[in-house]
Amino acid sequence: MGMGRDDASVPPDRQGGGPSETPSAAEQPADQEYLRQLQRERQTRVVKVVVALAIVVLLVVFIVANSQSVAVDFVFFNRRPRLIWVMFSCAVLGGIVGYLIGRPGRQVRLRRRKEQPRR
Repeated sequence: MGMGRDDASVPPDRQGGGPSETPSAAEQPADQEYLRQLQRERQTRVVKVVVALAIVVLLVVFIVANSQSVAVDFVFFNRRPRLIWVMFSCAVLGGIVGYLIGRPGRQVRLRRRKEQPRR
């Protein structure tokens, strides 16, 4: 279970088991390009994980730093929630509004009809 090749992630045309196990001179550059592509994908995943961990650490520090209570005037009543809950609810509401406004695949697109030849 070490650093072996995972045949599930290799396309069928790249898996071994053909008539000859050693790639020909024409197949070697293609195989090298495929390996470079896999390496780039792995590096991209690692970068995404590192960025996500950094964001989580910053979020935890932010939560701890903003845990004091604040006075909030709602329309009909007043409360003293913790500041982080006020910011969190604003972020969630902003995310929902942003999603509803810019929903993927739901933008209005003007389409021109093909002019039909007149008879």
